[in-house]
Amino acid sequence: MTSYPEGNFTIVNNETGRALRVRLGKTKDVSQHHAGTVYLQYVTEKPFLQLGEADNSPATVWWHNTSHEDSRQITSYAVGEYQNIGDYCVWMDASTNSQDVFDARAAFENRLNDLPADVHGRLAPLIPAEWAALRARQRADRAESAWFQKQEAFRALGDAEQEAWAEQDSPPSPEDLAALRSYRYAVAEGAAPYLGVMNDVVKAFGTSDPAELAVLFATEPKRLDTSRRDALSLLSPEEREGALGIDWATLNRLDADSRASKVEARTRELLPAVKERRAAAALAAHPMEDLRKWHYYCAFRKAYGDEVVIRFADNKDATRDKRIVAGLDAYVAAAAKEGIVPPVIASNATTRMHGCGVGRGEGSTYGWAYDGTYIYGADSKTVPSERTYWTDEDGYLVGKPKGGPGQTWSIKPWTPTKPPEGISRTDIALTGLFGPIGRALGL
Repeated sequence: MTSYPEGNFTIVNNETGRALRVRLGKTKDVSQHHAGTVYLQYVTEKPFLQLGEADNSPATVWWHNTSHEDSRQITSYAVGEYQNIGDYCVWMDASTNSQDVFDARAAFENRLNDLPADVHGRLAPLIPAEWAALRARQRADRAESAWFQKQEAFRALGDAEQEAWAEQDSPPSPEDLAALRSYRYAVAEGAAPYLGVMNDVVKAFGTSDPAELAVLFATEPKRLDTSRRDALSLLSPEEREGALGIDWATLNRLDADSRASKVEARTRELLPAVKERRAAAALAAHPMEDLRKWHYYCAFRKAYGDEVVIRFADNKDATRDKRIVAGLDAYVAAAAKEGIVPPVIASNATTRMHGCGVGRGEGSTYGWAYDGTYIYGADSKTVPSERTYWTDEDGYLVGKPKGGPGQTWSIKPWTPTKPPEGISRTDIALTGLFGPIGRALGL
């Protein structure tokens, strides 16, 4: 049995040349860390697994995670580095439940988001002007909401805090600052509790081991003693899941740092400038955001047709909505003429990205063996291993019995491509985290 490389690696299909990639969740903003590491912001969607260009970008990078018993998980480097939702790894679902079959709607949406620049140029005129006007009104309404304003205030504070720490002599490591940033953003989105609350929960549960906390959090409250049940009630379901991906030890260490009060004061000084930069970055990201949302509705319309009536956020103008839906239909029809259609996959063993700390349950597996040629289920506790051989089928990763085409893989250590001096928004788009559509928009 071949072992995985130490550290980070890439996974490429020998027959198709396609690499295993992650598409990060939708973002609304992009910024830079002063230490030179680029982070994505405003994460609102979970990552999506796909096969695509082997461009050596962070989106193609993985590592072998053995932190969970019998796991042998293949975990995404990009999700851990750029998002605030904890570690995500490759899962395979092979049950007969309808929710586990291949999601053609999501796959079609991603195909639209990956349109080549020339195809995008031909299809873009089919998007009605009313769409941009509608999206602008939706953004204005969102900006007025108290929840959005609270989130944005927390995010800006987190960014200013990063800069304040980076200015210190012997600042914390990039890894420590990344952990702090992930925490601040998770709190802003309601996906993690405050440090003090979490420390109270950890004290009540009597453990700091994330793996043990995952089991305890999943336990029915009635099975817990009174103190643990009371502690669990302090956390929402979203906070319980998000808390497992936060580096609480690092947060406590930074909180106890003798420079913490100085950093807090400096954070307040930097805050106005940070807010201005964030506003400018969000404005620049609007075209990409609107196009991705347009593609979401295109895929939804293609999947459900007239079975579902589409009404947009304000529900005030049914005639306008019908015109926009007609634009969706015209766009999808034109895409089909370009060969962009929903894929049809003949396998009920489909793959996805899911959290490393989540229990498998019946019909799912996330542990993988690699013998130098094939990648397959490392155990048969939940899914028979003979059904799990990784297969590149029309550009999608599925599980099939051994012996078919698209099943041989090369796993090699990753050497990062040296970035040019002065990373820009265009450089970020070209990493592949945004994909070809970012290039088409000039982002």
